[in-house]
Amino acid sequence: MKMFEYFSRFGQKTTEGITLEIEKRDVNAMKDAGEELREQVQKDLQQKTDVVDRQIMMVYEKKFRDRFQKLGNLNQKCPYCGNIHRSLHMRETKCTQCKKIFIVQKRVQDLGTAAFMTEQKKQFNLQWKVVSDIKRFKLFLAHEFEYIQKKLLKEGKRNLQESEVMQSLLGAYAKNSLSAGHYQLYSAFIFHQAELMRSEQRFAEALSYYFYVHFLHANGVSNSAQFQANTQMNEVLKERIGELLDLGDLQMKKMKGLYDYSILYLNRFDVKRLKSDLNQSYTLLTKEFRFSDEEKEGIKPMRSFVLYTKAS
Repeated sequence: MKMFEYFSRFGQKTTEGITLEIEKRDVNAMKDAGEELREQVQKDLQQKTDVVDRQIMMVYEKKFRDRFQKLGNLNQKCPYCGNIHRSLHMRETKCTQCKKIFIVQKRVQDLGTAAFMTEQKKQFNLQWKVVSDIKRFKLFLAHEFEYIQKKLLKEGKRNLQESEVMQSLLGAYAKNSLSAGHYQLYSAFIFHQAELMRSEQRFAEALSYYFYVHFLHANGVSNSAQFQANTQMNEVLKERIGELLDLGDLQMKKMKGLYDYSILYLNRFDVKRLKSDLNQSYTLLTKEFRFSDEEKEGIKPMRSFVLYTKAS
């Protein structure tokens, strides 16, 4: 028997990363759930939520606002010397006066054709990345969307946006799946709430919700009111968190304050019943972003090497 086959059969196994997809069958199963898990759910859920200071969230809201500010100008001017260029095509352009190269692209905030400095290109691209390619939550029952929309209008909401209805719908589904013991489905709804927040450029809030999803995944939540140790991170979730960290030029190892806030504010479970506490789950997360943290510090990763020994 080959060595790797031996370890795959008898070695320690890790739980697969929990899915973030919302399946119609899971939604229907949650709706059809009876009282079978009610007693278990009551044991799992904490009776009152922690009161936490929002100040740390405000700090990161400002960080993201500063990093998401509009770059460049819409005045057909060189961003270095202010020389006017009558025609700005979508490309790199060399200023006829100062001879410096600048870039012309559509910017995400207003879709205006902006001229910006070449050293701002990375930040410019990050701004586009964090608000694009967001998978919208698929509605399985359109009449529920209409029901919540009518309810919000009846409550006096004016200039109602589709995203507001979506947030209310996701929030209602999340609450119902939690009370029905479908914890994995609950984490998926929280993830999609974060996706909507990110599309609305509420980056600090979105990051806090992504952190909470990671906490749930680290505790191996299931759709039958169970927890199990889980050390493998979902790759899509890792990508989403990484994009926001890059936008804010933030290191995961320095995010303990926001991570603590996120879990204390959002967590609905009795921590004594979980497999991974706040500190353990954060340690798992920092390991996932160790190399990107080092890159932001300018530390080059060590080259891999092999030690050879002569046979005796």
